[in-house]
Amino acid sequence: MGLGALGLALWAYREVTAATGGPLGAPLDDSYIHFQFARSFARFRPFEYVAGAPRVAGATSLLWPALLTPAIWLGASAQGLIALTWVLGFGALFGQAAEVFLSGRRFLSRPAACAGGLVVLTFSANTWFAASAMEVVPLGWLLLRSARRAAEYVEVPRCVWRERELVALALLTSLMRPEGALAALCIGAALAWRRRALLALMTLAAPLTVPIVNWLLTGHATQTTTLAKWLVTNPYYEGRVWSSVLANVELLFGTLWDGRQWSWTFIPEGYKLLGLLSLPALAAVAWLRGAKVLGAFLCVVGLGILIPTSYETFLVNRLRYLWPFSAPWLLGLAALGELLALPLATKRRELLWLGLALPAAAGGAFAKLSPVSVSDVAQSAAAITAQQVSLGRWAAANLPRDARIGVNDAGAISYFSERRTFDIVGLTTLGEARFWVGGAGSRFEHYERMPRAELPTHFFVYPEWFGVPSLLGECLTERRVEGATILGGPLMVACRADYASLGSGAKPLVDLRGRPALDELDVADLESEAGHGYVLGAATAQENLVEGWQGRFDGGRGRRYHERFRLRVQPGGLLVVRLSAQLPGELRLFVAGAQVGGARFESGQFQELQIPIAESAAAGLQAVELHGSQLLTVLHYWSYGRVL
Repeated sequence: MGLGALGLALWAYREVTAATGGPLGAPLDDSYIHFQFARSFARFRPFEYVAGAPRVAGATSLLWPALLTPAIWLGASAQGLIALTWVLGFGALFGQAAEVFLSGRRFLSRPAACAGGLVVLTFSANTWFAASAMEVVPLGWLLLRSARRAAEYVEVPRCVWRERELVALALLTSLMRPEGALAALCIGAALAWRRRALLALMTLAAPLTVPIVNWLLTGHATQTTTLAKWLVTNPYYEGRVWSSVLANVELLFGTLWDGRQWSWTFIPEGYKLLGLLSLPALAAVAWLRGAKVLGAFLCVVGLGILIPTSYETFLVNRLRYLWPFSAPWLLGLAALGELLALPLATKRRELLWLGLALPAAAGGAFAKLSPVSVSDVAQSAAAITAQQVSLGRWAAANLPRDARIGVNDAGAISYFSERRTFDIVGLTTLGEARFWVGGAGSRFEHYERMPRAELPTHFFVYPEWFGVPSLLGECLTERRVEGATILGGPLMVACRADYASLGSGAKPLVDLRGRPALDELDVADLESEAGHGYVLGAATAQENLVEGWQGRFDGGRGRRYHERFRLRVQPGGLLVVRLSAQLPGELRLFVAGAQVGGARFESGQFQELQIPIAESAAAGLQAVELHGSQLLTVLHYWSYGRVL
């Protein structure tokens, strides 16, 4: 198995260096985010993503960058760090195969256990991510070892050194990624079974280490990744988190497990039935052969694959959140083969060997996809090198030292430019995640509130992702890479920032100086919406946008029929509504549940309707509703009193 892992590493090395033209490259921009955090550890300024910037709880793994820190002290370059991650990644791949074999030996025949380990090596997602400079494969190894060692602790006599290893495994796996809490759960259960209550509590508390460290060093316990990517914290999924998770579960087992769409690189088409039966088969064989605890713990690790279904980024980066939990399912293929052969083996034991046919066939099907996967990791590394790495190097050579670069990919550009970056997504810049989740309009409104000195001087972005073209000034250079699906788009531009449009839509077009201003709701401005109890309803981030007309720009929300919020109004006053519409229609205004006005709108952008408020309307801060007869994009509300 060790030779198999080494062979895969050499194969991947040859393909990657051929695609990049010489140096090793990382196939994911996120890899360089780990390198940046490793730099902050090496400077003894942990979580300071860019020197001099506020610390941010943006490291999804504390252990992975910590493992790279000594290499930085020794002067390792980017290629040196990538080479180190390959050693750790392919070493962990061998470790996964070995752990699958050792676990399988507890309830499978030796040939079947060996077959399970070999299937781990043929599963090309493991090769892809061992070469990714990410913590995916090492996390999978730690989870497997934790499950096996915890089960052994329950099923064989206890010894002190094993308890120490278990506590260490719980801590290390929790530090590797938040999903490592599964290891702490298995180990805590094992210690509690042996009535080691204090150790069990310590182990179960291990996942709290990361939030505590984040809070102590940054003042924020929650990781920025959680705010940016978890469905639970996304306001657009309020009231439908469970339905979204269930839809992702159906997508996982109905589409991805069948080798279609996003998973075709790693899983052969038509695999679904075998995939669904594999983990239950593992549990059944382990139960029949007296390894109930090990079977249970392996199933816990395997079912961890459901955790990513609660992420909005469930399908990104070659499904990288799924694969740390894949090994128990792969071992389950060997268990399924042996389970099917058991009735035959009761008559002739030699027939048990027939059970190897199933994992051999599955491993062969996986192996056939390996050339595709290895080629893909090589092309992905070349694409990241040609786009983000190249732009980072360009910035280092051409931008002043005090430049501040706004980025939607925060890794390689930060690492190679050594300039301060402003992470639009909010993974590495404090406080930006909620505005990225909100959408382009909310970012525009947020930038209006920010001091100009804190905003980027340049933007290195995918224009279609950025969504606010008015902020992109003179473009200085660009990198176009066609056909690379790992990228956010073929074109990334490097432009000067242009903030002339900020604040341009702050006032209504009409002159209402004869009326006192009572209140203002700036739609898509998250602070303004929160202060006015604005009800999102069935909104999405894609409908959160910026519109412009004759040099005036404003953020807003599209596809709105009904609006509900609180606003200060006055009988005899006036409500000014800025909106856009594709079709003409009618708008009705309700205050405190009673209709108090209305107006017609035409098709077109940036209309400002003046709706008189009836004398019968309730006064003061009231619940306001607007009902439109056609879909609208609503941008702004102003409330004025009666004419003085």
